[in-house]
Amino acid sequence: MKPFIIAEMSGNHNHSLELALEIVEQAAAVGVDALKIQTYTADTLTLNCNNEDFFISDKNSLWKGETLYELYKKAYTPWEWHKPIFDRCKELGVIGFSTPFFTEERLLPYLYNSGIDSLGALICAALYYGCMRQEGDGVRT
Repeated sequence: MKPFIIAEMSGNHNHSLELALEIVEQAAAVGVDALKIQTYTADTLTLNCNNEDFFISDKNSLWKGETLYELYKKAYTPWEWHKPIFDRCKELGVIGFSTPFFTEERLLPYLYNSGIDSLGALICAALYYGCMRQEGDGVRT
């Protein structure tokens, strides 16, 4: 059985939609089956807080001295980019999907309306409902 290969975009787009679309093209060129982006904002992951617990203190980190909020604000994929990214994935025969990092009623309809394909939507739903289950069990994802 052939392995199913997923490329992770993460924050490697450096807040450039042009670069994000190039990442999709390069992933397709090397033959990946799917491309995953992440759906969150800094506000959905952490607090905008200057408490020392929210600072990155690892002396070897590229982000040493920044807050988690600042890091996530730089790394997130703007929601308005989801549709062009998923559209490019479809054009190139790559399954586009997202890992949602929070539970919110409007999230799945938003992702679906962003042009995600049916398998990508199924993957998102599984991740989303898994996240809800974990939150219900007292574990925050």
